[in-house]
Amino acid sequence: MKRSQRLQVIVDLKINQEKKYLEALGKQQNIKVQKETQLNSLKSYRQDYRGKNEHLIKSGISVMQLMEFRAFMEKMDKAIEGEEVTLKSLDSELERLRKNWEEAHMYTQGMQKIQGNARINEQKQEEKKEQLEMDDRASRKKR
Repeated sequence: MKRSQRLQVIVDLKINQEKKYLEALGKQQNIKVQKETQLNSLKSYRQDYRGKNEHLIKSGISVMQLMEFRAFMEKMDKAIEGEEVTLKSLDSELERLRKNWEEAHMYTQGMQKIQGNARINEQKQEEKKEQLEMDDRASRKKR
């Protein structure tokens, strides 16, 4: 088996590994987009809820209603805070996955270049061999 053929096996394995990293990166990006959408919805809901209830609070409500409002707003704030923490975690994971993919991509490109050079060298050697055989045949005919 020629060197370029042996290297092709490695290149194929690295291409598959690179694809897996890219798929994982894509899935993680989709999850991040979903979480960002969730967070924006929570913030929007919180703002709407506060706006709808602001006029009630100003016009006067019972202590019990005020406590319920504040408790609900605290729960909303905690939920928003939790989503923000999750997003930060997802960003870290995304960066790690991106780095893995980039490293795999660079390695694959390097292996492809090495394999291409090996193929060129093999072709040059084959051409030299053919030329020597043709020269040998030509010199035999002259004899």
